[in-house]
Amino acid sequence: MPKRLLYLILFSGVLRMIVAAMLELSNDEVYYYLYALDLQWNYFDHPPGVGILIRIFTGNLLFTHEFFVRLGAIVCAAIGTILSYQLGKLIRNKRTGWLAAILYNTSIYTSVIAGTFIIPDSPQVVFWLGSLYIMYKIILQTGRQEPVEISQWLLFGLLTGLCVLCKVHGVFIWFGFGLYILFYQRSLLTSIGLYLAAIVTLLTISPIFWWNIQNDFITYKFHSGRVGVQDSPIHLDYFLQTLGGQLLYNNPINAVVIIISLWKLRAMRYLEPIASRFILLNGLPIILVVTGMSLFNSMLPHWSGPGFMVLIFMAAAYLDEKSLLTSAYKLPALMRASAYLITIAFIAAALLIKFYPGTLGYRDTPRYGEGDFTLDMYGWNQFAGEFNPWLEGQKKIGSLKPDVKIVSHKWFPAAHLDYYVALPAHITLVGVGDITDLHQYFWLDRDRPALQIGEHALCIVPSNYSVNLEEAFLPYFTSAEPLKAFENTRGGELVRYFSVYKLKGYKGNDELHEQDKQD
Repeated sequence: MPKRLLYLILFSGVLRMIVAAMLELSNDEVYYYLYALDLQWNYFDHPPGVGILIRIFTGNLLFTHEFFVRLGAIVCAAIGTILSYQLGKLIRNKRTGWLAAILYNTSIYTSVIAGTFIIPDSPQVVFWLGSLYIMYKIILQTGRQEPVEISQWLLFGLLTGLCVLCKVHGVFIWFGFGLYILFYQRSLLTSIGLYLAAIVTLLTISPIFWWNIQNDFITYKFHSGRVGVQDSPIHLDYFLQTLGGQLLYNNPINAVVIIISLWKLRAMRYLEPIASRFILLNGLPIILVVTGMSLFNSMLPHWSGPGFMVLIFMAAAYLDEKSLLTSAYKLPALMRASAYLITIAFIAAALLIKFYPGTLGYRDTPRYGEGDFTLDMYGWNQFAGEFNPWLEGQKKIGSLKPDVKIVSHKWFPAAHLDYYVALPAHITLVGVGDITDLHQYFWLDRDRPALQIGEHALCIVPSNYSVNLEEAFLPYFTSAEPLKAFENTRGGELVRYFSVYKLKGYKGNDELHEQDKQD
C-alpha cells in the first residue's frame, strides 16, 4: 500500500472517529441498532447486513456507545478507499487510483453518510466495489482471450450476493454486468462460470426470499408503496429535490468534475473503450432509474450513491489526463477545493449539531424545535439523564408501577427513546399502532413483555415531533394524562420539550397487536 494512501486513510479515519464519538445517533442509525438487537434473515425495511456489522463492531452488543455502533462504517470507509485505489489503478494507472481514492473520501455519500454514520450503505459500498473489481478483471481477461478461473466467478457471485444482503440495490451490479455482456462480450454467455456466479448470488440472497415468504412479502409491499406512481403523474418538485440532493450528497465539486469528464470522454479519449464502457454501464443505470422515478414519487438522493461512486473512476481518469501533476502527491486545484470543502463542512456540521445555542427550527410550543435537523443527533442523552431519575422517583411514591412501559406509535422517535432511555434503564418500550408506522417493532414486540389490555403506559412526545394524541394514541387507550414536560437545552438555550403522558386503559385493538394475535 502506498504511504500516501495510508496517510489518507489515517487522517480521514481519525476525523471520522472523532465525529462518531462526538455526536449522538441519527434517526436511521438508532433504528438500525434495533436490527443488531434481534438478528434476523431480513427486516421490514432492509436485508440484515447493517445489523450484522453493528453486532460485530459492538462486540456482540458489549460496547454500545455511539462510537462502536458506527465503527463498522468507519472501517468500511477505509476498505472502500483501498478498493477505490486498486480499481482505479486497474482501470488506468496508479495515479488514477490515487485520485479515485481522494474522490471517494471527498464524496459526502461515501465518506460521511455511509463512511461515518452507520446505514445499510456502509457495508454495501465495500461489497459493491469488490464486485466491480472482480468484474473488471473478468472483462479484461475475456477481452485478452485469457481463461477466467472458476474461483473468480464464484467470488464475484458471492460478493454481489453479500452486497444485496446489505441493500437490494446491489442487484444493479448484475444489471450492469448483463448490459456489458449483451452489448460487448456475448461470448461470456457460453461460460459456465457466469451461471455458477448467478447461482452463488441467488443462494447468498436466499434468506431474503425465505424471510419474505414467511412474512407475506411485507418488505416488497412496503417499498412498492414508496416508489409507486402516485395519482398526479409528474412531480417536478420531487425531481428537483432528488437532483439537488444527488449533487449535494456527492460533493458539488466532485459532481461538476464527473459531469465534465462525461462531456469530454469522446473528445479526449482518456480511457480505453473497455474501461469507459465498464464505468458507464455500471454507474449510469441506478442514477437514471432513481432520477427518473423521482418524477413520480419522492426519492432519497443517496439511493443513487453507488452510481456516482462508480463514475468517480471516470472523473479520476479525466483529472489524471488533464492535470499537469509534477508528483503523485500534488493534487489538481479542483481536488484540493473538494477536499477543503468536505473537511470544513464536516467539522462545521459537527460543531453546529453539538454546540449551536438554541434551535434552528420552530420556536413556539407545542412544536418547539420542529424543522431542526440537528436535533436528530442532539439532546437524547440529556433527556435520559433527567427522565430516568424522575421515573424512579415516581415509582417510589407509587404514582407509576415498577414495570411501567413506554409506548410509541412510530419507529421514530421510538428508536431514539429505546436506545437512549429504555434499554439503558431496563425499561420495556413497545410499539402501538400501524405496522407501516412501526416497522421493526412488530417483530421486537414479540420478544418483549406484552402490553396487557387495561394496562397503563407512558408515552414521550418530543416537541419537534409533536403529535395529535387523539389520533396517535387515544384510539388504543381510554385517556391521556399529562405528567411532566422536560426542557432540552443547547448552549444554554431551549431547543425543545419532551412531554411525558400517562396513557390509561390499553384496549389491545391496534393493527400491530391484532396482526400478532392472528399469527
